[in-house]
Amino acid sequence: MLQPDPSVSPLSGALCAEHADRPAAIICTRCGSYACELCLRGGFDRRDYCFRCAPVSAPLAEPGTRLVAALIDQFSISLPVFVLAFIGGIVGNAEGGEWRALFFTLMGLMGSLGVLVYQLYLLVTKGQSLGKRTMGIKVVRTDDSPVDLGRLIFLRNVVPGFIGTATCNLFSLADPLFIFTADRRCLHDHIADTKVIQVNEHTG
Repeated sequence: MLQPDPSVSPLSGALCAEHADRPAAIICTRCGSYACELCLRGGFDRRDYCFRCAPVSAPLAEPGTRLVAALIDQFSISLPVFVLAFIGGIVGNAEGGEWRALFFTLMGLMGSLGVLVYQLYLLVTKGQSLGKRTMGIKVVRTDDSPVDLGRLIFLRNVVPGFIGTATCNLFSLADPLFIFTADRRCLHDHIADTKVIQVNEHTG
């Protein structure tokens, strides 16, 4: 049985299914037909489709879902330092236990820092923190492209935090309320050009 030559592109000599006079640029992910550059559409899942099969943007995350995800993230970061500081407080009551208490507290801080770093890693690689993964949502750019680390840290966190401090936390109070607008984007989403979408089988 003859094996296909890997050096020959599957698009070699193929013509667009819609425009028979134009060479094919891609094979549609959904229907498998050839599509030229005029018919090519990029989906929110970053796959190539013909114009008939191109999916619409993923649905936006519900406000309640985003709230629960944020609470899970906060809890997961706070848990190590809370638990180990509590243990440190217990052992610290014993004679000469001050150093053990300090040790447990420092271990808790390092544990929380480790969780925070892991959260950032997940956000950069998957667009999902622990909370977002649990709730089945992810953060992306408004054009559905991935969010880079600088945008996540600086524009979604540092800049809003600075504005919140400069406005005596008025900005911080107003920020989450914008989730109830039509586009379901908080103020920090507008600053960072991001949105939070529901994850389905195409976007995971």
